[in-house]
Amino acid sequence: MSDVVVVGAGLAGFHTAAALRRLGHQGGLTVLGAEEHAPYDRPPLSKAFLGGSLTAADLALDDPDAPLDVVWERGVRVVGLQAGAAGAPHRVLLADGTDRRAEHVVVATGADAVRLGDHMPGAHVLRTIEDAERLRAERLAGARVVVVGDGFVALEAASTVVELGAASVVVAGPEERPLERRYGPELAASLLALHARRGVVCRGGARAVAVTSGADGRAAGVMLADGTHLDADVVVVGIGARPATAWLAGSAVVRDATGHVDCDARGATSVPGVWAVGDCARWNDEVRGPMRCAGHWQDALDHAATVAAALVGAPAPAVTEPYCWSEQHGVMVQVAGHLAGGERATVLDGSVDGADLLLRYDRDGEEVAVLGMNRPREVTRWRRSRRPRPVPTPLVAAESGPTRSLEDA
Repeated sequence: MSDVVVVGAGLAGFHTAAALRRLGHQGGLTVLGAEEHAPYDRPPLSKAFLGGSLTAADLALDDPDAPLDVVWERGVRVVGLQAGAAGAPHRVLLADGTDRRAEHVVVATGADAVRLGDHMPGAHVLRTIEDAERLRAERLAGARVVVVGDGFVALEAASTVVELGAASVVVAGPEERPLERRYGPELAASLLALHARRGVVCRGGARAVAVTSGADGRAAGVMLADGTHLDADVVVVGIGARPATAWLAGSAVVRDATGHVDCDARGATSVPGVWAVGDCARWNDEVRGPMRCAGHWQDALDHAATVAAALVGAPAPAVTEPYCWSEQHGVMVQVAGHLAGGERATVLDGSVDGADLLLRYDRDGEEVAVLGMNRPREVTRWRRSRRPRPVPTPLVAAESGPTRSLEDA
């Protein structure tokens, strides 16, 4: 039985290891994690964990009563990958000069938070437990807070700091209304109204260029491209994430222009025996074309299950529609389905002002997604109604890995 090294101990990496053991993999299984923590769930970092209602123990993915039978290596910095030749094992190169060798390597290094330039004095991002703990340690009660960005993480952070007693909260994002390009004007208007009711000022069309600091080195505000300075005691930057794949530079693993690892519909990369899952990967769906994992929780689980099945030679599991959620000011926003851009949204029920919208998205006459604000029953019903999609048969037997690159396919 082949040995497997999983590089990355986030959601996708953990569930890849869990699926391998569940499917009967008896070989060596090592998981390398950059953080000192055991694998944990990241979505609550900007919500319940930041707000203090969840602890680090609550976020843990592994069951302490039935821990996974794997070798965990924490606080490990991976710096390279050397593909094995003529059946030799692959080598995962570590910063301390050692390596880990295995017939199969699963790249699950996720994504890193995008920063606002090279210098962000005293500003906060929200990607790790330590990030959230540092922000939570700030004197948020009575503070002036500026949140840069208008995606889900930024809006969640704004909501949470309101709950923690911030005196004022300004959200500065590039869109005129938050999330309008991705989800349409209906949701954008509803979110704008929801935040306004809680005293959050959403400053649309604002391109932040720098975080400024005071004499004490702490954040003093945010400078916008038009010369406006937004004064702040606390600055949070939530402007997206980029794939953590720089360590693959110089390897034979093909990445796209944004750094995502190119894969086929089973997660196989251009290098036989190397696979990729989660936020760092772009899977080629034979029906819908190239798809990048958009940080969806469900995508990470489906990637993990699909790659694990390929590695042990088990039938490919059917995969479900992408799914994600966000909680803002007590309103749960749930999105199920695949939005590629250009879809038409239809309001099925609810109202913009009521923060209870139920939206359906259509593309070329086909219903492709649904979004609900405080509509868990309807979103769950839609998810259950969708027929799981089969995953195409792998190119070759799982033990030998793919034999041709994506460029040759």
